[in-house]
Amino acid sequence: MRAGLRKKSAKKILKLLRESGEIWFTNTGPRDTGQSDFKNRFTLHDMSRLVPIYDASGYFSVEVHGGARFHQDLLNNKIDPFEEARLWAEGMPNVLTQTLIRSTNVWGYRMYPRNVVKLAVRAFLPVIDVWRCFDFLNYVPNMAPVAEEVLKGGKIFEPAVSFTESSECTDAYYLRVVGEIVSLCGGTGGVILCIKDMAGVGSPERIRRLVDAVLQKHPDLPILYHRHSTDGLVIPAMAAAAGAGARLFDVTDDAFSRFYGPPPVRPLARYLRELGYSVRLDMERAGDATDAIRGFIRNYERFESPYKGFSHDVTSHRMPGGAFPSSFEQAEKGGFLDLMPFILKGMAYGNRIIRYFDVTPGSQITWTTWAGILQRVHKEGGEPGVRKLFLVLDRYFQSGERIEALSQADANILLHLYAGATDDLKNLLLGRYGPLPFGWPKEWVYRSVFGDGWEGKVKADRVESSPLAHLPNEDLSRSRKAMEAELGRPATPEEFVLYLMHPKAAVDFLLFRETYGDTTVLPTSVWLSGLRRPGDSVSFTLSGRPHSIRLVSIGEGVGGRKQVVLSVDNILHVFPVELPEAALARKAVRKADPSAPGEIGSPMTGTVWRIGTKDRVLKAGDRVKKGEEVMNIEVMKTENAVRSPVAGVVREICVAVNGQVEDGQLLAVIGPDEQQPAGSG
Repeated sequence: MRAGLRKKSAKKILKLLRESGEIWFTNTGPRDTGQSDFKNRFTLHDMSRLVPIYDASGYFSVEVHGGARFHQDLLNNKIDPFEEARLWAEGMPNVLTQTLIRSTNVWGYRMYPRNVVKLAVRAFLPVIDVWRCFDFLNYVPNMAPVAEEVLKGGKIFEPAVSFTESSECTDAYYLRVVGEIVSLCGGTGGVILCIKDMAGVGSPERIRRLVDAVLQKHPDLPILYHRHSTDGLVIPAMAAAAGAGARLFDVTDDAFSRFYGPPPVRPLARYLRELGYSVRLDMERAGDATDAIRGFIRNYERFESPYKGFSHDVTSHRMPGGAFPSSFEQAEKGGFLDLMPFILKGMAYGNRIIRYFDVTPGSQITWTTWAGILQRVHKEGGEPGVRKLFLVLDRYFQSGERIEALSQADANILLHLYAGATDDLKNLLLGRYGPLPFGWPKEWVYRSVFGDGWEGKVKADRVESSPLAHLPNEDLSRSRKAMEAELGRPATPEEFVLYLMHPKAAVDFLLFRETYGDTTVLPTSVWLSGLRRPGDSVSFTLSGRPHSIRLVSIGEGVGGRKQVVLSVDNILHVFPVELPEAALARKAVRKADPSAPGEIGSPMTGTVWRIGTKDRVLKAGDRVKKGEEVMNIEVMKTENAVRSPVAGVVREICVAVNGQVEDGQLLAVIGPDEQQPAGSG
């Protein structure tokens, strides 16, 4: 298949696909299933076992790359995304490799300019064959830089329309978006259209009608239906899509299948065959993959969501499969797990106030917004306050969405609804991701988000045309110099691409690799659990040679260190191991004092994404202006700027990059600038 793509071109490969009359599958186990149900923690050691099995199974493609796995590879798995993609490409000559790319967000968490998007795509073109690209606003111009590079590079472009069920999402709406996609790609010959039902909310009949409508307009367009299992209707919905003419479907291995990812492949294949379809799948090889997975899947139980079972309520709150378990995890870490039913209910209201698609980064914007709203309302008024909010929202929609029809007290509740809005929500309403698909929200929403003087702020900052046109190209030379200063050596072109996507995580990964070598050779049980008791051992092969490591003894802790004795290939080595500070003395989390203007607290529970701005690392002694960004907190793949409430000098940075922080935790202390005259700030 990969050789055919090189020799025959994408158009000829897709022509063969259309004319075969068969139903084909894309296996999403390594990427989408891993993200949706196992927090992207699959190791390369385990995934490599599946490469030859997938190659012999008859799949059209395997999704091996992209989405949030790119970041997780660097951050926790310590896998080079380039090495991972090459392993799959070299080991599957009969199957295409596939990535998921989030239009201008690429594989990161911000909107990148055209030169960065194109550079990143070109870097992976040699090892990625199918490029599924979506935009959470269905704003097709955002896909243009990806489409240009993929089509020019002779690979298969798979643009996706973000799908949900709502009154606005008519066949006519989707046909308009598909028409824009076909125009962008210069016709239907070299592309696959993906209908991306990321939350799993499409009823079988609704999906049948949509596929039929698209094929009536574009009969030569191959359609893939992507759907998560959350609502429990995934297999009948896929059968309905097949009945209307879809010929490609996303699946996962039976042993990978849980509740939030795509459906198990063998039950779907069997059902479609009983309906009379010719299905391209070697059931025996698919069974071999499931047997292999059963041998290692127990290692990942700790990463599964503890909130198990299908959730038909997803048809209301529309949380996509990749974000559903992560949202519960974030709520548990933040100490507001009991509010999740209210947050999901709030999201259902929010989807009617600001209308767009709940898929990255939209799903993260919706969730963080309503998590913040419900935490604040609950803190101020308890559960009665939460229920009061929902009553007001009911009255608002019963009034025909006329805030002036509400009492003054009810109107004031809505006018404070979005107080403390994140930068991502503000950017969404300012058009910095593109125009909202169903129009801008009511004026009271802008007043609630931006506060007094909202009209001037919106008029000054709103982007009225394509956001890419307003985003200047990145100074790549400057970015490379910054990376190499941190790395302490010249960077390779591939390393630089990793840095552009995730600067801190990339540098940390490269320094880790320089210190410890290629840890992907280690068996998963050791990588995740370590050698814990004397006698525990691990064997592996490195550069074609067998090696073994055995834990001999762990000494008593003296002076904050323990002596660990390891037998490495039967030679004893003593390693002094410094104990973590947390093991020596547990420090209470420092909280910001609300009465101290210079103490900056975290507005939410999350991860410190950066300290300072993209262009300036903040440190003690630096001066900051009032309103200047001092830190950025990442929550569910959204960046949330934390700004200084005062002008002054940084006295203390209290957290570290990539560290977890709690709501209210002290991030930094800003003191008065003694060099400024009193009252000049």
